[in-house]
Amino acid sequence: MKKFLLIAISIFCFHIVNAQMMLTNETIFSGFVGKYEIRMKLAVPYGGATSCLTLGEYYYTSNKGKIDLCESDGGRIVESVKGKESGYFLLNGEWNKNIGQTISGTWYSMLNNKSFPVVLKVITKGKN
Repeated sequence: MKKFLLIAISIFCFHIVNAQMMLTNETIFSGFVGKYEIRMKLAVPYGGATSCLTLGEYYYTSNKGKIDLCESDGGRIVESVKGKESGYFLLNGEWNKNIGQTISGTWYSMLNNKSFPVVLKVITKGKN
């Protein structure tokens, strides 16, 4: 009986933790940072489990290593590689656009010693 109760409590806690952070529909982009092709996914979390206003990830199509994204200050979408912030995006306008629309902006290194133009095209919108 104790094992059953322990398992039931564990399952309940797992569902509570997962329910605390939900995402709105994802927006998936295809585009370029400078001359390098990327794929990016962004979504807006709700439920209070994160300080990020926008969450996501992207990867360069040449190596597919995922880079985490978090916008917490209302403008900069900061990238993290293995937990270390390495750069950020400033995108012009709203990113939650219709399929086919293009968004531009700039990628900056955290030291602001490098920057590249960014052009993204919305290719898919859907559920996470």
